[in-house]
Amino acid sequence: MKQYPKILYFDQAPLNEQCYAFNKIDGSNFRAEWSKKRGWYKFGTRNTMINSMDHNFGEAIPLFLDKYGDELQKVFKDKKEYRNVDNFVVFAEYYGENSFAGFHEPSDKKDIVLFDVNQFKKGFLAPREFIDNFGHLHIPDIVYSGPFTLDLVKDVRKDVYDLKEGVIVKGVRKTKGKDEVWMAKIKSNLWLDKVKSKLGEKALLEEVNGNRLLL
Repeated sequence: MKQYPKILYFDQAPLNEQCYAFNKIDGSNFRAEWSKKRGWYKFGTRNTMINSMDHNFGEAIPLFLDKYGDELQKVFKDKKEYRNVDNFVVFAEYYGENSFAGFHEPSDKKDIVLFDVNQFKKGFLAPREFIDNFGHLHIPDIVYSGPFTLDLVKDVRKDVYDLKEGVIVKGVRKTKGKDEVWMAKIKSNLWLDKVKSKLGEKALLEEVNGNRLLL
């Protein structure tokens, strides 16, 4: 099953390209695969396949199916552009009120939020298509839309938008004549400070891909 790619930091994003910035929910990556023939039949975290008996993430599966299973299947079957598509992998964030950097409080009530859809043979949907076709479901809040600028980076880092972690910025650009979705992440300084205080300097550097200039 397709895994979610490692998202680059904002220094790798194309300046002045049109984009959408989505609230980055602080939790764990969850993925689920749907096919025309089998329905929802595979589930996983970012790197591991899971089932409902998994000690740490098993409850994410019924949570996802109850919240999105039928509604997503309805979109796949009803939208003209998806009717002939055999397979989708969708991605969501699994989290609780006190989740932080992939760690969860067992006693927290958990939720799950859809944030991306990958279409077989096409790849990740463009952000505008994702919003138009799946925005009636629970997706992350859109914090900003417009050109990707250093002012946006500064605002997120200064926590102007009052976010728990930061944003994922997405846009589309032409690469070899084809539309390609690009993504970048911006984390707030408050969240990065929390990583350092709770998890240490090594974890902080890993978060920014070893680039101290991003701190």
